[in-house]
Amino acid sequence: MDFYAVKFIAASNLTGETYVGYIFGKKGQSPQFNVVVLNRSQLKEFEIPDITKDYLEFKSDVDMLYYQLSKEKDNYTLTQFKAYFYSVLRKMNFEIVGTKIFLAVEENDVYVLKSLINDILSEWAGETKIKLVAQKFDYKDLTWISAVKEKGEKGFEEYLNRPDVKNAKEVFPIIDPVEGYPVIKLDVGEPIIVLEIDREKEENREDPGNILEGKVISKELIPSTSYLFLKIDLGRHGIGKTIVHQDLKIAIDQNKIQILRKARDAQENKEQKVIGDLFDNLQKDNSFYDRRKISSFDVIIIGGFSIIAILLIILIAVLLGAF
Repeated sequence: MDFYAVKFIAASNLTGETYVGYIFGKKGQSPQFNVVVLNRSQLKEFEIPDITKDYLEFKSDVDMLYYQLSKEKDNYTLTQFKAYFYSVLRKMNFEIVGTKIFLAVEENDVYVLKSLINDILSEWAGETKIKLVAQKFDYKDLTWISAVKEKGEKGFEEYLNRPDVKNAKEVFPIIDPVEGYPVIKLDVGEPIIVLEIDREKEENREDPGNILEGKVISKELIPSTSYLFLKIDLGRHGIGKTIVHQDLKIAIDQNKIQILRKARDAQENKEQKVIGDLFDNLQKDNSFYDRRKISSFDVIIIGGFSIIAILLIILIAVLLGAF
């Protein structure tokens, strides 16, 4: 288990409000979250997300609900509640809360999870009735889910079936939503860790695929979208291809990237120094400039030939006029 996800719905008799949200993270790290608060009238207008849905779908539903509620005029309670939730997590210490949730999910301890959610909400809502569902993920699971989700995007088939990658393996970068590196910042030639995607077995979550390491060959922004098309050198495994959102955070070996970038910068500096030294030497080499200068004798010869040429043209014109 590398990541946890907790989906919850809570109701307060004190305020008459309903609270819906998710908390996602990894051990010892600040959790990511989003929360919404609905009063009784809003419960009739908006549909509450289903916590039995898979985490990514539930997250999408909560984020959309937050957006819809934020468009309501004078809905200050929504932003105030989110600020309150953040301040309580900070007071409790983000990393400690993340570790407590991680351990509770790992041990399937629903009582501890409900107690934690209740403690977070108590100053705002008093005692609450809580329903929650927790999910465990490792890097491969989360990557597989994201990869299958991207399959539904339209207009990408032409990229995946291009002649230059027609026989390439379909892969997807190993993602790390918490500490990951934005894929858009990855440069050509830099290492990337990917999961091999077998579309014929994509319903089998028990065997998501092989993890491979490669280097980025090319990175293209798909026109009119926020998606990138990557070609990847997988060494003895051939060529890989994938389409990812430009904001995707991926798991990478930061040390390797730093070493590669330092080596590349050093090479560029060396090349610039060589060019600079060559220019300096040329400036110091007087014979180089002397060779480029035109002597006075050369000027006389060139001028003489020019005069002879003009006289010949005049003579020919006169002779032609005589005839």
